[in-house]
Amino acid sequence: MARAGSINYQVSNIIKDINGIGQSKNESRNESGLRAENGHKVSDKIHSYKSLDNTRADLANLARFAKSEFQIKDMRNINASIVDVWIKSKEITYQTGSNYLSEISKVSGHLSITKDEIKTIRAELRHNKPANQRTETRSYKGLDKVQVLERSQPAFELQRDYGLRVSAATHINLDKQLNGNTLKYQEKGGKWSEKELSDALANKIKENAVNGKYEMNNRTYNRDLKIEIEKQENNKYNGTHGIRHSYAQNQLESGKSKQEVSESMGHVREEIIDTYLR
Repeated sequence: MARAGSINYQVSNIIKDINGIGQSKNESRNESGLRAENGHKVSDKIHSYKSLDNTRADLANLARFAKSEFQIKDMRNINASIVDVWIKSKEITYQTGSNYLSEISKVSGHLSITKDEIKTIRAELRHNKPANQRTETRSYKGLDKVQVLERSQPAFELQRDYGLRVSAATHINLDKQLNGNTLKYQEKGGKWSEKELSDALANKIKENAVNGKYEMNNRTYNRDLKIEIEKQENNKYNGTHGIRHSYAQNQLESGKSKQEVSESMGHVREEIIDTYLR
């Protein structure tokens, strides 16, 4: 094995490999061949300067920890046990630890750790973190078990699985917005975005459309959701926006970066995602 070089040199090479500044996010997703735990395509690059800087600093911190505690000088030898101990050595919230693991997942090919091992560390972190150290959020539990009325189902899945706001999920003009499985919709502020839907969901939207439009009355939709969501794991209903909170956290836990999740939710600034983590 070739000599690894200094910590800064190793980190610099890793960052160079995952630097996606200026690259199309969609092209990177398609080329990477990677998928998150929810099955959605993910990029193997980082596409913002802030995220790159954060990852660079955290990788350097991990490398120094491995050197001082385990006499590991080559980052290619940093394994799941070292990452686990490193995470546990920090006085951090569950969400911060999960963010560290998302960064590790992005560069796992440069270390000696698998995606499944990262998933296991994350699950243990969630289980063992004291309640007063967890980040409390408005998210719901058990959304995968929720069964709403048939007409509400497309809107619910658009929010749960694709992170749409309620206004976009409940008002769709099929002729103008649905081309095959590609849904065009307006974000807050009027910006148009696109999501590639599953065959099943695209068909549900069409089947529940009337005169070329899929529309749900917000009061009816909220009433249906409240009944069903509160059946699951002691949830207290706090509106449809709680589903977006759940989407954000699930995406982060699946290995996506804060930047990727923020962009997928239509935010203009990456830091807005922080409001969904408390």
